[in-house]
Amino acid sequence: FSPLSDSALPAGLDGLYLGGGYPELYAAQLSENRSMCSSVRAALEAGLPSIAECGGFMYLTEAIGEHPMVGFLPGRCFDAGKLARFGYVTLTAERDNLLCRAGGSIPAHEFHHWDSTANGAAFTACKNEKMQWECGYANENFYAGFPHLYWAGTPLPGRFVRAAERYSKTKG
Repeated sequence: FSPLSDSALPAGLDGLYLGGGYPELYAAQLSENRSMCSSVRAALEAGLPSIAECGGFMYLTEAIGEHPMVGFLPGRCFDAGKLARFGYVTLTAERDNLLCRAGGSIPAHEFHHWDSTANGAAFTACKNEKMQWECGYANENFYAGFPHLYWAGTPLPGRFVRAAERYSKTKG
């Protein structure tokens, strides 16, 4: 599907992945497609298992610059004017969620020039002993944040698929 040109998410979805990218380049078009924004928000509010990394996270916030977005997450994204929080990190979960149990760790990285007024606090990102910060939103069916997840050799794909399977069964 295309969040730029389609009017709604495809019917029958059991999971949604919104990857990274550069939504700021298409902010006006994304914002103008209010029917898609509403469709995404409704699906998330209904508990559709979803992962949104970096650009996908930005799309789910209230706005990118002056352009309204999905509004599922609080905060507005703004141009930081420089590279923000660049490099490899380890994410440690503050509580059980879609990606891991409380205290569990996940490899990730960040690379972006935009930031948000509300980055979340579901994880602590650790680059080294002196560089740590809170980030991400997560619950049993959802993850969104600036960090890009490292999927290979981790339980993340399986956890996401199992959440989608559980969701599928609840739909009847």
